[in-house]
Amino acid sequence: MIQTAFRQAEKKYKRGQPPDLNNAVDLATSANEAVRDIQLAYDLESPATTTFPLFRQRRPPAYVLRDHPGLLLIPNPFTDEAQRWLARKCLCDCPRPPNRTNLDAFFSLPSESLFELAVDAENRSQPIVNRSQADIQRSDVTLPKDKFYTQPGSPSSLLERQRWCTLGLQYNWTTKEYDRGSSPFDHELDSLMRAIAIAITRPNGTSDPSTGNEYNGNSFASEAGIINYYDERATMAGHVDKTEEKMDAPLISLSIGLSCVYLIGGTTRDTEPTPIVLHSGDILAMCGESRMAYHGVPLVLADTTPKFLSCPNAGVDDYAAAMYPEWHYFAEYLANHRINCNARKCS
Repeated sequence: MIQTAFRQAEKKYKRGQPPDLNNAVDLATSANEAVRDIQLAYDLESPATTTFPLFRQRRPPAYVLRDHPGLLLIPNPFTDEAQRWLARKCLCDCPRPPNRTNLDAFFSLPSESLFELAVDAENRSQPIVNRSQADIQRSDVTLPKDKFYTQPGSPSSLLERQRWCTLGLQYNWTTKEYDRGSSPFDHELDSLMRAIAIAITRPNGTSDPSTGNEYNGNSFASEAGIINYYDERATMAGHVDKTEEKMDAPLISLSIGLSCVYLIGGTTRDTEPTPIVLHSGDILAMCGESRMAYHGVPLVLADTTPKFLSCPNAGVDDYAAAMYPEWHYFAEYLANHRINCNARKCS
């Protein structure tokens, strides 16, 4: 059977083989001929919704891929506190009702996040019960063969099976449509995503359309988003995000925790993709032509979480830290997980 170029690249990086990163774009280690520098035309401003600085500099280095117009990269511009704040938000604030997760169809989840329950001494051993078979059948979700989904589970066991939660317009991964209603998009996350959209507007100025992003970030609003939770064995198969009604606005993606190999290809699977190593704090924006490109994550890289996230004593004095359990619980999770938070405008 003849395999597409994208599938061949996915297999190259599959789990169980020592990763060969010699041909991957890794902006944290050295310059690469596959990218070129660009100049942001607007400042990367901390939103007024936060009371501490999110970014280390207003005009951080930024890049585009030469063979993939519209794919913009900003290597980690965040302060350490901002990354810890993002981790807390993605683990505690967002994966709770009315936002849906991959587990909602099978379990009667409480109002607290699984992470909060898993680290709470009083609740961590309390089983979370399954939904009725009738409820599962009405959910338009295929029941996995794994017996795990047919019996009650502890918050910590469910947390390890949590793979995604949806923000704003609720996405159905089975029908590939927004058909689950809507929930308020986290206001602080929306402000952050809009600040990024403004900063990447027409980089190099209006006279250089070759950067691939002509969208005016002042018009951006986070109408839908997904937070993906990867353990060290998790992958994301190659796909195209094309459910949105209008594709002119950028899809903005943030990484926290473990590094990964990210593949960006063309409009068909026959285009050989470019591998990129994404690190904690990196911003990736799919703009213009790249919005219709196949992309995926074939490999999460173990032991790559930065110390300021995996150190048990970090973050205890951060902004609003008292609202959450002690940081060592977050550090334990982030030491072997990657969190990807993305947002897009749909209309």
